Amino acid sequence: MLRHSRTTVARPPERLRNTFRAAVFVLVCTGVSIAHIGCQDAQEPEETGPILLEELGIGLVDLPHGCMQAEASDEPLELVCELVETTETPAGPAGTVRFELGEPSDFGIELADVSALDVLREEQTPLFEALPGGEFLGVGGALFYGPFGPARYSRGRFQAGDGATLQRIRFFMVHPTENRLVTLVYDHPPVDRADSAARINNHLLVLLENLRSSDDLQAAAAEGEAQTE
Repeated sequence: MLRHSRTTVARPPERLRNTFRAAVFVLVCTGVSIAHIGCQDAQEPEETGPILLEELGIGLVDLPHGCMQAEASDEPLELVCELVETTETPAGPAGTVRFELGEPSDFGIELADVSALDVLREEQTPLFEALPGGEFLGVGGALFYGPFGPARYSRGRFQAGDGATLQRIRFFMVHPTENRLVTLVYDHPPVDRADSAARINNHLLVLLENLRSSDDLQAAAAEGEAQTE
C-alpha cells in the first residue's frame, strides 16, 4: 500500500529508465572518512513504508532513521530530521528536508563530469547570496550514485525569518524521466563539519538510496498486492 502526500498536482506519467547503479557512499570531512554504513545505529529503524509524490513524478521506498513527515507543510513532502546518536556520531538538532523540482532544461545535465563542479559553483553562488544574510560555502567534491544516477551537493548558510542562522545543504540529482534537477534542500542549525557529514551520510544518502520514480513505486505496489492474493 502506497502513502500519498497531502498535496496533489497532476503531471503526465512517463516511463522510467530501469537502471540502478549501486555505490559505496563515503564522505571525507576534516581529514576523517565517514562511511555511510558505519554511521547507522545498531538498532534497526521502524519502517514507514513507501511514499508517493505523484506531482513530482517520484517517491520514497522508506524514510531515514530520525526523519518523519512534518505535520503541517505547504510542500509536497517536508521531513523533520533529527540526527540520532550512533556509535560513530553524536546526536544533533533537528532540521528540515524538502524537495525542489527544477525547470526543464533543453541541454543535457551531466553531474558525473568534474566540469560540473564549476557549473554548479556558478549556479549555486547567487542562490545562496540572494537569501537574507546568505553566504555560499562551496560545492562538495564528492560524487555519489543512487537509483537516479550521479548526485552532488553544495553548502551555504543564511538567516531565517526568526533571525536564527541556518546551514543549508542542497543535494541534487537528475530526474529519472525528465531533463531537470531534483534537489533535496536540508536546512539545519549550524554545526561542525562532522555533524554535516553525518547528516549527508545518515539522512541525504539514505533518501537518495530510497528514491524511485512514481511509475516504479506503483508497479512494485501492484506486484506486491498480486503476490498476496
